[in-house]
Amino acid sequence: MRRDHRSPDAPRSVEVESGFIPGIASSVRFHCGGTTVLSVATLEEGTPRWKNDASGWATADYHMMPYSVEPRLDRAGTGMQDGRAIEIRRLIGRAVRSGLDLSLMPGYTIRIDCDVLGADGGTRTACINATAVALGILVEENLAKGVFATDPRRAVVLAMSAGIHDNQILIDLDYPEDIAASVDLNLVGTSTGDVIEVIGGCEDGPITMDTLQKVIAAAQDGIVQLSEMLGDQIYPVSS
Repeated sequence: MRRDHRSPDAPRSVEVESGFIPGIASSVRFHCGGTTVLSVATLEEGTPRWKNDASGWATADYHMMPYSVEPRLDRAGTGMQDGRAIEIRRLIGRAVRSGLDLSLMPGYTIRIDCDVLGADGGTRTACINATAVALGILVEENLAKGVFATDPRRAVVLAMSAGIHDNQILIDLDYPEDIAASVDLNLVGTSTGDVIEVIGGCEDGPITMDTLQKVIAAAQDGIVQLSEMLGDQIYPVSS
């Protein structure tokens, strides 16, 4: 029996609060089981200097707050590199860009700031899911203002973890399940079930392709379930 009495194929319950930071509607606190993250989406004029075309850009940052785990994390000093945080912020950035048509937002950069307030497994997937809500709010705001002539989103992008624990396929693993899993992966995909990116590995040796496909399919189904759970909290992509 899982700690929270979920079935193997059930995501954790979620609570979403938008406008968490006063004055910023696209600031979203996303609570998923024992994991809580804050995602803030903002729009800035200008794009990186290295871009050699007129399309826009989207980028992400990720940090774990010192109190998010026990024992307390030390804050990273100026110039210090946190390899895990770099990998996760790149993942979030790729996830955001994969759901955007950057040509529809020329001259603008969408910036996503993700902070982990409490960690009990699945922080990177929670950040991507919180960002789906925050991004929808930001896009709707700028469509209403006339900054965007067309919705630049091609899809609602969500994420789900899946793995094998005690010879059973589980989705949306919490921390005790995650650290004991023999197979652990994160799937980034669309709310309709399409796959964007799969990242994961095996701790206890090789597995068959058939087993891997079953784990991926479980994560896909979890994303579809999550989309239904979020309902109208994620703005549909404008046609």
